[in-house]
Amino acid sequence: MAKRLTLYILIGLVLGLVVGWVINQQIVDGTAAGAARAKEIASYFSIITTIFLRLIKMIIAPLVFSTLVVGIAHMGDIKALGRIGGRTMAWFISASLVSLTLGLVLFHGIEFVIDLVSPGSGFGLKLPPPDATVGLDEKSFNLTNFVTH
Repeated sequence: MAKRLTLYILIGLVLGLVVGWVINQQIVDGTAAGAARAKEIASYFSIITTIFLRLIKMIIAPLVFSTLVVGIAHMGDIKALGRIGGRTMAWFISASLVSLTLGLVLFHGIEFVIDLVSPGSGFGLKLPPPDATVGLDEKSFNLTNFVTH
């Protein structure tokens, strides 16, 4: 079974390369219209690749959880599990306290330096009017945006 899976993966890889090369040779002719057509064809494939990559990302959390559960289940000794659980919690709490302390110290240190130096005070920049647009792109409703978001 493993050899067949490897064979299927290699066949898919070769087919992907061949299809990409054929599309590139047939569509892209160095003109702007050819480049636009190639981009349009690539957008058809992008929805499939986006769905595939998001499905892979969706597998990661249950896979890690099940690995931890199976590892704990195979330990057998409850005392060893308690010791490892205690050490794990101690490391987690210690790392959290160190990172929180470091973040607070760095933040207040940077805040002190910013107050001391006061960058940008001589520019006199004005705020935009309340009715100003923010310039964000509003995407149209299509299948790709619907599926990926």
